[in-house]
Amino acid sequence: MSENIRAILIDDEPFCTAGLVIELESTCPEVEVIAICNSAKDGLQQIKMLDPDVVFLDIEMPWMNGFELIELLQPIDFEIIFITAYNQFAVKAFRLSAVDYLMKPIDTSLLREAVDRLEGRKAGKLVRQQKISQLLSNIKSPISSKPKISVPNSDGLDLISIDEIIYCKASSSYTEIILSDGNTKLVSRVLKDISFQLESFNFLRIHQSYLINMEHLKSFHRSEGGFVEMINGDKFPVSRGRKQELINRLK
Repeated sequence: MSENIRAILIDDEPFCTAGLVIELESTCPEVEVIAICNSAKDGLQQIKMLDPDVVFLDIEMPWMNGFELIELLQPIDFEIIFITAYNQFAVKAFRLSAVDYLMKPIDTSLLREAVDRLEGRKAGKLVRQQKISQLLSNIKSPISSKPKISVPNSDGLDLISIDEIIYCKASSSYTEIILSDGNTKLVSRVLKDISFQLESFNFLRIHQSYLINMEHLKSFHRSEGGFVEMINGDKFPVSRGRKQELINRLK
């Protein structure tokens, strides 16, 4: 990505794009706004003409929403930061697909973090396209029907069905994902990030080192300070601060 990040803003509400311009100027001066579009149709034209580095894209717009716009632009040759009002379904899809998004009203610290990730990303066009394809798949299909999580591998992304994950274990700056078929995936993402993606899907962080899929929990034992056993026979402790939350979820 160039030293200046060339950005297009697309939102059907002019006061939202005006506010985002002010926030970018004050918080992210390296972002150069090259076009402001208050319709998806105008955004489509400007993207094709100006070849931006990043598009800040609102989801809910008349005539064409943000997802429909992205489908028309495949394959995607720019980064996207989605912007949305609260929509739990969309948020689940964003998290699973590991794409950047900001909630309205935009928190400037989260805006800064999103831009920092852009600057640190030496992106893989393939990785970007995989994330967008997975997002569109998650949006089109009911999230409840075999959703998948996107996790990085050595040269792209792995898509793992959530219902196949028994638990996740912290391993330094990596996370081990233990699957129901007996395999383990080692991914270059900390457990906190994996928890963020999965917390809406009946997963529970029971310990600093463990995130479990409640669907694969076999038993909980109060003895020895409290520990769980998963369906594959693996056992590990429940931290004192997490024990009550686990008990509440089991009731």
